[in-house]
Amino acid sequence: MPASVKDVAALAGVSSSTVSNYLNHPHVLGESSAAKVRDAIDRLGYVPNESARQLRAGSSKTLALILLDAWLPYFHELSRGVEDVAREGGWSLFFSNSNRDGDTERSNIDMFEAHRVQGIVIYPLEDVVPRLEQLAGRGIRSVVVGPIPRSSTVGSVRFDDHGGGRLAGEHLLALGRRRILFLGAPSVSQSNDRLSGLQDAVAGTDATIEVIDVPHLATDDGLEAGRRVAALPAAERPDAIFAANDMVAIGVLTQLLRHGIRVPDDVAIVGFDDVAQARQSVVPLTSVRQPGYEIGRAAGAALIRQLTDPTGELPAPTPFAAELVVRESTVGA
Repeated sequence: MPASVKDVAALAGVSSSTVSNYLNHPHVLGESSAAKVRDAIDRLGYVPNESARQLRAGSSKTLALILLDAWLPYFHELSRGVEDVAREGGWSLFFSNSNRDGDTERSNIDMFEAHRVQGIVIYPLEDVVPRLEQLAGRGIRSVVVGPIPRSSTVGSVRFDDHGGGRLAGEHLLALGRRRILFLGAPSVSQSNDRLSGLQDAVAGTDATIEVIDVPHLATDDGLEAGRRVAALPAAERPDAIFAANDMVAIGVLTQLLRHGIRVPDDVAIVGFDDVAQARQSVVPLTSVRQPGYEIGRAAGAALIRQLTDPTGELPAPTPFAAELVVRESTVGA
């Protein structure tokens, strides 16, 4: 059984309140008492129960991160950015995954409220702002990664998804591509914004857009979409594919190559996020770069600013700008 405060007090020959003062208010102890407690802690290997201490105090120095789909590489980078900022500021960070499920997302928010975290960074599936505004009234502040309705208490850090979709479309049009297939998830607002940007780029031209919905934005979705494209007669295939993220694009790319369809000669492919796998694929992938790590750092920093200065300004709504990284999947070697 782990050592307790009482065990430390008995070994040190002091009261439990003296041990508590050593842990929480060391400045009130004399050096002799502090040395006795310190020696007893070392000998017993005692580890303070920080969660219990924070609950007794009615507050914590913990933050929470709620991800939309923790298994996608983009979210690895996003979470690393939030975690680094939290650690640098002396905060603990809890992680959870909503797995693209609204009930799970709501349950995660409830869980972190019950655990009395002081702040939440969330990449949401649904409109969570009304719930987060409730939490703000109870002292729990939040930052959403993505667009939100105007709020006086909930911050947001955004990326220009619409602009990224427009860049992808303009690139494909400049290459002479005219039959564009978009692969996205209509339940995810960022995916819809990327499609909207593509549609703006194509408006007024002779190009056409076909849309296929993919449920999870995962590599398997891309493999299935690629199988469907490969089964079409050559004259009916799209000459370009824009996927709402890199993992779907890599799945499509893999499947087309398996069927002897040349990339980019027959079909050009553009992804989104520019994760490491984009440049590592057998045909390096053209992708819209979304700087996940930097966005995560910005969201974590914005949340900590709210907590240290609750009356301060919320993050400016200016989004991170999109950048197209051109590789062989659209322009060849």
